[in-house]
Amino acid sequence: MRFHDYHLTGYEVANSGQTVKLNLEYDYPDQEKLWSVIQFHEVALYSFIHTDGAIILDIEQVSVAELVMANSAVISEWSRQYSVRFWQGDLEEYSATLVNAGYQAWIIESAIGFYGFVIAKSVSNQ
Repeated sequence: MRFHDYHLTGYEVANSGQTVKLNLEYDYPDQEKLWSVIQFHEVALYSFIHTDGAIILDIEQVSVAELVMANSAVISEWSRQYSVRFWQGDLEEYSATLVNAGYQAWIIESAIGFYGFVIAKSVSNQ
């Protein structure tokens, strides 16, 4: 996937939250301008903090269990307040349900202004 040092120009959430696209642009002096769209398919859960322009550093695949445990407090609260797809009553059951259904997890980091994660069945690059 092409994304390192690309600027996040926007993101889209569609299909009732089951599709998430990151629109990226590589635009630096004396270099060819490039675009990339990273699309997550069959999304179970995502969270983005986007405070300013962002330059993506990494989209790292991590284990679902690791991501769920690292975000346990917020996911538990979301399940209580808003409902979380596939929630089965506690974090361990939630994590096991996702893993058994073939979900994967990614953490998205930037140099400034953006942090997020996505739990989805797959990811592609256009």
